[in-house]
Amino acid sequence: MGRPMKLEDWHLEAIQLMVRTGCSLKQAATELAIPVTNEECNLVLRRASFVRLLWSTRHQYFAELASDPNFKKDTLVGKFLSLAQKLEEEGQHDKAAEVLFKAAKAMGWVGPESTVSVFGELSQRDLDAIREKVKSGSVQPKVN
Repeated sequence: MGRPMKLEDWHLEAIQLMVRTGCSLKQAATELAIPVTNEECNLVLRRASFVRLLWSTRHQYFAELASDPNFKKDTLVGKFLSLAQKLEEEGQHDKAAEVLFKAAKAMGWVGPESTVSVFGELSQRDLDAIREKVKSGSVQPKVN
């Protein structure tokens, strides 16, 4: 069994490309103008150190996306609508309808219609005040 190979500089650049664009290692190498065979790519992809760094970089990228101040509900709904349009253009109308339904849920247009609030528009402060009145005995509960 041979000694594990060190990560090369182009591996780090390739990982960044793979994470940000979703391309394969071979595609990233091609974009970086690195001559590499499929066999070499497969060897690199099987290395634990490469896989760990790839996953770590992915997690950092996703955290960066989630913490972006411009990422809001409107951004998410806009992405849903864009994806739904692409699905519709591909003739996948059922999947497009599902995505649109998810967008409607995100906007709050669709929800649990069977849920009825028995407290109406009362705030927590109102509920606490009513509870205190009942405890102190200043309000007598109605008995039917």
